[in-house]
Amino acid sequence: MDFVIQWLWYVLAFVAGSAVARVIANILNKRVSVEEFPAVSARPDIGGGR
Repeated sequence: MDFVIQWLWYVLAFVAGSAVARVIANILNKRVSVEEFPAVSARPDIGGGR
């Protein structure tokens, strides 16, 4: 039974860590806007010129 509880704690820690990493990535991605890189956003092969 102790193994199951320990395994659940590891799963919970993984899910919580993944959620924190996703939030940090979203915050950092919002800081990099299209206006900061106009040359990249104008390139059709990257997908910014849609």
